[in-house]
Amino acid sequence: MIAKLEPVAYLSNALAYCERGGELIASNKCIGNSTEINSQMERNNALNDRCVKNTFHIKIRIAPEDKGKLNTQDWIDISMDYAKKIGFQENPYAVYMHEEGSNKEHIHIVASRIQSNNLAVKDGYTHYQNMDFCREIELKYKLRQVKRVLEAVKKQEIFIKNDKRIAPLKEKIASAINQSDSFEDFEFHLKNMGIKTKKGRGIGFIDEKGVYIKGSDIDRKYSLKGIEKQLSYEEQEKQMNKKYRGFKR
Repeated sequence: MIAKLEPVAYLSNALAYCERGGELIASNKCIGNSTEINSQMERNNALNDRCVKNTFHIKIRIAPEDKGKLNTQDWIDISMDYAKKIGFQENPYAVYMHEEGSNKEHIHIVASRIQSNNLAVKDGYTHYQNMDFCREIELKYKLRQVKRVLEAVKKQEIFIKNDKRIAPLKEKIASAINQSDSFEDFEFHLKNMGIKTKKGRGIGFIDEKGVYIKGSDIDRKYSLKGIEKQLSYEEQEKQMNKKYRGFKR
């Protein structure tokens, strides 16, 4: 299992994306369609005007070989357990099922970070909490368990550029990959950061000023093949486990 959490500032877009691609299966302190839920969450988020990224966008996905092992109620229970794990169980949140019954079955949770005391739920150490949570759920539902020992990952050669646009673009691409496990997710997150994606036989990006840059010119790992590899379930599992081992030291 993989769980990803990202604090975001684009609440309405996140809700619309989740509704467009799936079905609302549960909600807490909010009801209706994505527009109605957005209005309710916005009112809650307004309790704290200092927190810019006042929304959590979470994606939880099972391994392809675990297809069919979880039913809708299991996913609802998992979303409630996750909310308690991170600490937003008393906040408004909505849970959407995507690609039900397929080997890409997953849920999205969109949640307000703002609590009744006007403080935001902390977003530090969430990677560690995600890893812990996944291991607990794997055991509880007899899902495939992540191996603790990782294979060494070969370092990829990086093209060093003097262009000052490269560094912020690399940061946004890395953030989008970190939040995604499909190319559609990847494009969605980049779009919300002001970056357009051009995909053909290869891949390129258009920054906020309209400048086109090939992915492989930014970094070898941001070629089309490199991005697809990083978005694969197996690679993400390796990288998450690698980070988890770092936290344990």
